[in-house]
Amino acid sequence: MFKTMEQQQREELENHYLAQQHDLIEHMDDGGPTISYDPNRSYFYYVFNAEKEIIHGDEQFKGFFKTLINHLPADISESRLAKVEWQQEHLMLLYRPIKSKEQLMGFIVVGQSITDQYHFFQRMLWVFIILTLIATLLLSILSYYLAGKAMEPIEESFAKQKRFVSDASHELRTPLSIFYSSLELIESEDKEHLSPISNEVLDDLKSEAISMKELLEDLLFLARNDQKNFSLKKEFFTLTDLVLSIGRKFSLILPDSIQFNMNIEQNIQMFGDQNRIQELLYILLDNARRYTKEGIIMLSLEVSGKNSIITVQDSGIGISENALTRIFERFYRGDTARTGSGTGLGLSIAKTIVDLHQGTIKVKSEKEKGTIFIIILPMEK
Repeated sequence: MFKTMEQQQREELENHYLAQQHDLIEHMDDGGPTISYDPNRSYFYYVFNAEKEIIHGDEQFKGFFKTLINHLPADISESRLAKVEWQQEHLMLLYRPIKSKEQLMGFIVVGQSITDQYHFFQRMLWVFIILTLIATLLLSILSYYLAGKAMEPIEESFAKQKRFVSDASHELRTPLSIFYSSLELIESEDKEHLSPISNEVLDDLKSEAISMKELLEDLLFLARNDQKNFSLKKEFFTLTDLVLSIGRKFSLILPDSIQFNMNIEQNIQMFGDQNRIQELLYILLDNARRYTKEGIIMLSLEVSGKNSIITVQDSGIGISENALTRIFERFYRGDTARTGSGTGLGLSIAKTIVDLHQGTIKVKSEKEKGTIFIIILPMEK
């Protein structure tokens, strides 16, 4: 719109010049500069000789020619259009050379005020900006509403999946328990009558049944937590005694190739779920044992302000930098060097237990140099 207006005003100035050019050129013969003033003019003009000296002018804005003289273009041999701001007025000027047989005799400046148009477009610009902001806001609200509507079936489907995992885990526990009990019954009554291969198969079945039971318990724990259908049994207990007890039991199952050290601060009390903290420690210690063939595993407990800090450090194979950001995801088994017999849920459960206690868990690791898990837990209610 602005470019169209500008082109139209240029055409108007051109047409005005062409209509008046003979009268304007006649002023070249005027003896001295004559300037007339009429504020009601639609157009104004000035005639200059080749030395850029004013010869004649019909003004719409009194005294403008003095400013114009100081801002004349260096090259006056070609037509050009210019816009000038003068005393809160916006003016459009057309420079046209006056030539006789290709010789430059002078030039004429024809102009008109575009102040009203300028203010109009300025107001229109603000209107467009405000309308754009309003439209953007409305589109954002509409997009948010539609996105929410689109997410409803996805959220419902996800909720159904979580309920299914929870229900399936719960329902499978009973037949699995019956299956395991049946295996024990067979073992107690007929083990001596079974062949060595059958006994080996029986042991394998019992082992797999135990693994399935552990997997179901892990899935059930995570599913209940997802559904906010899980609460901790919090109470005050001596964290020092718990950590020492777990450390002593853990040291009994380690091979001779692994040295186990403990650095436990005494008399640390904590308000939390003792069983879940015990599960957390077993997960981290078992994780350290599984990926440390030889070297050192270190279990530490200390107090910092109102928090207890548990550290489990090993000198095992470590975790790659890419895997570090995903090790707490469920079933994540991205690091081929760390594959084993686990379900891929242990660290996810560990983080869930820490989160339920309003704590934080951090991990630092370097390939072939070991891993450090740092758990910060509040000790008070």
